[in-house]
Amino acid sequence: MANRYNQSKIFRDENGTQYLNRIEYPAIPIRDTDVFIRGIFGETFMNLAHKYYSNKDFWWIIARANNQGSSIYMIPGKEYRIPQNLNLILQEFQELNS
Repeated sequence: MANRYNQSKIFRDENGTQYLNRIEYPAIPIRDTDVFIRGIFGETFMNLAHKYYSNKDFWWIIARANNQGSSIYMIPGKEYRIPQNLNLILQEFQELNS
């Protein structure tokens, strides 16, 4: 699953306008295996996803785990949680959106 939109269905309304179905995201509870880091100026969630998951497309997992929806950039000095249960999160995501 390289892209979280791969499973999206395309719908058309009565005017012929296309739109994607709503994406549902799993809850990402804190676990003992999570890694905690401090934000660095200029670092993005995409950089972190590449570093920890070897896939920049999983940036949304880190962003959602940290309730960060407004920016892809980290705040310097702020503590961030990097979930390590990637397979479980992706499996839950797949079940919610299939």
